Amino acid sequence: MPEPQVIIVICVVVLILLVITALVSWKLAISHRIKNYEDKVGSAEEKAREIKDAAIKEAVTLKKEAKLEAQEAALRTKNDVDREVKERRSEVQRYEKRVLSKEENLDRKMETLEKKESKLNAKEAELDELKQQTEEMHDKQLKELEKISGLTSEEAKEYL
Repeated sequence: MPEPQVIIVICVVVLILLVITALVSWKLAISHRIKNYEDKVGSAEEKAREIKDAAIKEAVTLKKEAKLEAQEAALRTKNDVDREVKERRSEVQRYEKRVLSKEENLDRKMETLEKKESKLNAKEAELDELKQQTEEMHDKQLKELEKISGLTSEEAKEYL
């Protein structure tokens, strides 16, 4: 039978081996767990980087789309304004033509009225001259009648 001391030494050695094995196992388990956590963290960081990259790409795309939409809206607005300006110019030109036509009509009417006024003035002058001549002839005939009859117009009225 083996000696009790040898058994104790064997027990102590087994116990030490068990403790060392437990410590090594514990260290390996912790290392494994740390590695798993690091892998998970690395994977999460990679995933976060991918999400961030995707978000940046989407933001760039959205920015480009917004810029294109703004450019299209600006172009539509410009086209609308250009069309409205063209319509207004056309309307102004129509008004200008109408005003020009009315001015020409007024000028013609004014010319006609001036001619008529000139003719009327000439006729009025002619009538004034005829009236004066008529009055002169009337006075002359009246004097001649007075001379022939030997009576004045008042004497002739009294005689009648």
